Amino acid sequence: MIAGQEFGTKTEHIRFAAKGKYPKDNILMIGDAPGDLEAARSNGVLFYPVNPGHEESSWEKFYNEALDKFFDGEYKGEYENSLIKKFERYLPENPTWKG
Repeated sequence: MIAGQEFGTKTEHIRFAAKGKYPKDNILMIGDAPGDLEAARSNGVLFYPVNPGHEESSWEKFYNEALDKFFDGEYKGEYENSLIKKFERYLPENPTWKG
């Protein structure tokens, strides 16, 4: 299923597509915004951040490291938390669209 705004929020998309169909530790939301993180958390699934301004290195890390940890069951916990803490440091205090 490919879903856009017409099907609801990102939180709802995760719930419709995967929740109850897979163990929560087998669902990984990839995103570049706080709303993506919130959607993952509200569904109790894992989150991989694409850091604003560092997209290329984020995707390289995903390919070279995070994906293996996810498939090996080593993603949840300390590793995921460290990625999220780094992601939160990249977020601006005042987003440009809020002037």
